[in-house]
Amino acid sequence: MKKISRLLAAVLSTAFFAQAALAAQIGNADVIKLLGAGMPEEVVLQAIESGNGKFDTSANALIALKAKGATPNILKAILAAGTPGQKASPTTNAKASSSSSYNPEEITLVLDGQSSTLQYIIPQTRTAARALGFGGMATYATLSGEKAQRRIAGNPEFIVSVPRNAQANNYLTLANFAVRKNGTREVMTGGGYMSYSSGINKSRVVPITTEPLADQSAAREGFVLHKITPVTPMAQGEYALVLYTGEMRTSGFFTQAANSYFDFGVD
Repeated sequence: MKKISRLLAAVLSTAFFAQAALAAQIGNADVIKLLGAGMPEEVVLQAIESGNGKFDTSANALIALKAKGATPNILKAILAAGTPGQKASPTTNAKASSSSSYNPEEITLVLDGQSSTLQYIIPQTRTAARALGFGGMATYATLSGEKAQRRIAGNPEFIVSVPRNAQANNYLTLANFAVRKNGTREVMTGGGYMSYSSGINKSRVVPITTEPLADQSAAREGFVLHKITPVTPMAQGEYALVLYTGEMRTSGFFTQAANSYFDFGVD
């Protein structure tokens, strides 16, 4: 009987410490660690809900969290966890996550029925004379490396969150990049012979169709989900889907002042 009692006590003790571990304190540094490990939004939300939140909700702390990838839902959950009587329930978090599954700072690539995400990079800007100066001055957006890390084969579609106050065809461009001998990829974004125009050179623009999704339940507040489809099958080469985030208001996303280039290569 004593042996059974000791066993029962050990089991209860283990359960107690397991429960205590689940209720362990979680703070800003823990959330940043989860985001750095690439954890999905719903996992971070569950960690915030399950833990004993000890968050710094000052303006600087929230800005730092957003810079590390915290989504609006995560920031709201942190604020709720730091406000007595306002902690969000798992059901609330689950609804927020499911109804806001598209991050406007990512593009969803759909290929052969499978979805994955593209992430943006910030290009360098280069200005140079064309044809020994006779072709005028031109500005180029330059991406490092001769090839994008993301490689695809087939005919892709893209799901893009377009700000509600922007027209899709003015918010994005699909561009074909020239590979340079210096190990970069470039596209001309302004200037040229007798020209002061801006924007990606028409010779590098890939024709696309844009169509709002019938189901907008997964769109973030202030955005409309659009399906982007190349008009013709994409040839081998280096590409980027460019969002003009530096020129249009994007409802609190894209903290950088530059446009966002989502690069990929077609093999």
